[in-house]
Amino acid sequence: MIACFHGKTCGFWKERTTLDPVLSNDALIMPCKGILKACAMSLPDLWRSRRCLTKIEGFDHSVVNATLGACGDLPASQESPCFPFFVWQCGENKVLSEISTVMEFDFSKPISPCFGKVQVEFTEPGICHGFVLWIDWVMDIDNSIVLSTGPDKRYWKQGIKLLAKPVTVGIHGSSRGNISAEIEASFNPSNGEIDIKYAFT
Repeated sequence: MIACFHGKTCGFWKERTTLDPVLSNDALIMPCKGILKACAMSLPDLWRSRRCLTKIEGFDHSVVNATLGACGDLPASQESPCFPFFVWQCGENKVLSEISTVMEFDFSKPISPCFGKVQVEFTEPGICHGFVLWIDWVMDIDNSIVLSTGPDKRYWKQGIKLLAKPVTVGIHGSSRGNISAEIEASFNPSNGEIDIKYAFT
């Protein structure tokens, strides 16, 4: 679930759908579209701060993993959550891939399930700790006015999907590391959640 923006997307879209029977055919919907964007990043400080807890000074702290959200060294059956953070406040960080469009939400139509999949190519070698996701709000049908909430915008939080373990990545022609990753997203209108899955290639 992408907590930082799924509520805004779902809430607006649900309200717009509720009003659909009384909207005129030329009603202006703003924003008219939402675009889910993603890129891979190196986030060592954030990843370390969210590592799975076990025993500390003889006390079992594992119960807090589900409450606080943990990412590193989780049991195979568990998946790390997607955290809402300001990327610029997460310590050391580096963009490792191109920015890709994962999925689009068409607010001109009533709320419906959405699905998207994209292959992300790495543009920098390094250690990938997760994927950063955000929404670009398209305000008009001509796509001329776009409000981005990406990592370079300091007044917006982004969704950060941390990996269970950091992954070494490279670029085309390099002898080490994965050179791309596939990101898959699905939106469920019944609960308003966005589910994110990934695989390295």
